[in-house]
Amino acid sequence: MHHHQEEVSRISFLIRKKINDHLTDTEEKELKSWISQSPKNKELYDRCLNTAEQQQAFRFLQNINVAAAWQDLKLQEEKPQKINSPKLLQIVGYVAACLCIMVTIAVLIRRNQETAPTAQQSVNVDYKPAQNKATIRLSNGKHISLDNNHEAIIIESNSITYNDGQKVTSTEELTSAQITTPRGGYYKVILPDGTKVQLNAESSMTYPLAFKGDKREVSISGEVYFEVTPARNKPFIVHSSTQVVEVLGTTFNINAYDNSKVKTSLVEGKVKVYSKTNSSLAPKFLTPGQQSICAASNIAVKAIELETELAWIQGKFNFDEKTIKRSNGRNFPLVQHRRNHR
Repeated sequence: MHHHQEEVSRISFLIRKKINDHLTDTEEKELKSWISQSPKNKELYDRCLNTAEQQQAFRFLQNINVAAAWQDLKLQEEKPQKINSPKLLQIVGYVAACLCIMVTIAVLIRRNQETAPTAQQSVNVDYKPAQNKATIRLSNGKHISLDNNHEAIIIESNSITYNDGQKVTSTEELTSAQITTPRGGYYKVILPDGTKVQLNAESSMTYPLAFKGDKREVSISGEVYFEVTPARNKPFIVHSSTQVVEVLGTTFNINAYDNSKVKTSLVEGKVKVYSKTNSSLAPKFLTPGQQSICAASNIAVKAIELETELAWIQGKFNFDEKTIKRSNGRNFPLVQHRRNHR
């Protein structure tokens, strides 16, 4: 019985996370495995996700006389009744599981109704929807506002063009440029070696208009995603305020909004991370699915969920199960992903 109760509790937990669209890959597989075990499990799962069933369970929950039900349970414990039929035991167990899970889901719906803002409640928003927005500052001091109708620029030997071939500016006799995105802006850049870069909001990257010598070096602030084109014996090096990342060809993300804790997340390949401000710290080598956090006193490495960490690449927020405080003192759960306006 104890094992059965644990299973009911676990499945309730997984279905709640499914309704909130917050299952991890492992939990998704666990829930699918349970659903596939029997037609009854599939039926119960479908009922839990059915809006009409949820509302019915919610109404049932509202009509329960908690005090009377508790007294009934106490009496049943004092005078247990024998149930001799195994078939009846199975039916009773299934019905109890259904009721337990459905009531649990009903509680979830009730909480969401109590905490979610209603249509009448106003929310002050101090930003517009994010869009393609950036400026370029050339080494001669010239500033260029990029077209919002384009999403990327291509750095060529003597010019900068949009991704459809339209010319932005000539770069003859210039050495470098800096692209900067404002709050609510983002932009993509294709560097001279073919490396693809995506800047999040309030970010910047300084880069040469042509890579020369035996290194490919850029400097960034904010958050920037890289898909580095492989080049044997010509490492790609990314500088931020407190750390350096060195690669040959790989895909990774650097979050340097907080200079005291710069995060590097590796998607594929291999990267070397070392501190720029503390030479006594040994460099760290990341493998896919790992993230380094470079602080003043150490470089920590941990496993991460890349889909969550890199939600902004798909135009989504990563709320990371955080909450915001409403004016009535209640916490409003943030469980969905939306475009990162920063």
